[in-house]
Amino acid sequence: MDIQDRQDCERNIRRVTQLIDSGIFNPDNGGHPLQQSAFIDLMICMRDLMHKTEKYTKRVDFVDDVLTNNYVIRDACCHIDSFKKDFDGNGNRGEYIVAYGKCNLMKMDDFEAKGEYEDDVAIFYGRNRVYMRRHILRAFHQAQAQLQPLLARR
Repeated sequence: MDIQDRQDCERNIRRVTQLIDSGIFNPDNGGHPLQQSAFIDLMICMRDLMHKTEKYTKRVDFVDDVLTNNYVIRDACCHIDSFKKDFDGNGNRGEYIVAYGKCNLMKMDDFEAKGEYEDDVAIFYGRNRVYMRRHILRAFHQAQAQLQPLLARR
């Protein structure tokens, strides 16, 4: 691993840890004006970390509770006019819709924005859903474990 990629990985791991440990994604911070910004920061770091994990070890890959489509949630949250925020073909869109615990937020045609687990947070951008524990933290911990031997070398 070259020095720049090593530094990027170390910075991403520190930043993801800081964001998660800050408590910004806890339900009591649901109305915090910087929560969405923290999520976008998290997605940028995670995207880079996933890319470098695949480049240097193996792809972090699981499909448990993943809504399968060709969209990347990082793209939807980082591009204001992204069609990846769309719920349907009529121009209805939504961004950073958060379901804390098990709940139903909305239903539109064949799509439901709902949290299916009491112990998790579901975040939606259009039809894209990501769970904080089941997706983000799981991918982060897998990437960290896979990269650790490379990062330990100096």
